[in-house]
Amino acid sequence: MIDKARLAALFRAPAADSCPCVIRAVDVKKVYRMGGTETHALRGASLDVHRGEYLSLMGPSGSGKTTLFNAIGGLSKPTSGKVYIDQVDVAQLDQVELAWLRCRKIGYIFQSYHLIRVMTCLENVTLSMSFAGMESDEAREKGIFLLKLVGLGERVLHKPGELSGGQQQRVAIARALANSPDIVLADEPTANLDSVTGAEIIELLARLRDELGVTIITATHDLKMLKRSDRVCWMDDGRIEKIAPPSEINFQTDEFDEH
Repeated sequence: MIDKARLAALFRAPAADSCPCVIRAVDVKKVYRMGGTETHALRGASLDVHRGEYLSLMGPSGSGKTTLFNAIGGLSKPTSGKVYIDQVDVAQLDQVELAWLRCRKIGYIFQSYHLIRVMTCLENVTLSMSFAGMESDEAREKGIFLLKLVGLGERVLHKPGELSGGQQQRVAIARALANSPDIVLADEPTANLDSVTGAEIIELLARLRDELGVTIITATHDLKMLKRSDRVCWMDDGRIEKIAPPSEINFQTDEFDEH
């Protein structure tokens, strides 16, 4: 059973003068062990994510960005170190409470959309609302609103197979917003899209951040997304090498080659 009183106390609305960070990662390490072999995916990453920020994680394959992304999203437990969401140590939550956190505080957008093919756009968006206990009429109304918000008001009853890749990603974005999360995590959200459609998704995410006040964290190689972010976090070999606004980064150097 979920202790609603405990969760309400843990995740109470932050005061206006409280910590401006919605997420804090402190000296996070992640070690994978297979037989006698150890792989250090994170080597002490620390990161503060500001409330309402558009932050992008970038780095070469094996740099640790996906591991950090999963740790701050509550999808993977660090070997050591701490991850705080709204000043709550995620490690103190049990599995039921973690599920509650993922359902209500965080929205996820995946590279391959992960839509349920036999369901309509509206059903895909409202499914997580039903898990959160929302009444069906309210869920339907909110689902239609969200699909209109992402530009799919005329596609509510279409199924994923009837949509383009960009339209499917818009459904995935609407689904991520279903339970009014504080944080949206987007894992390579433009990787499977052409450049024009990818640019549209990037601008849509930025607009939703501005209009809804959500914090957006992306793991990406897309230079257009990096340049649209408030800050870019560059990772290499399990470490955060630098964090800077796009205006302070030379994207013409080899280390920021999107390939």
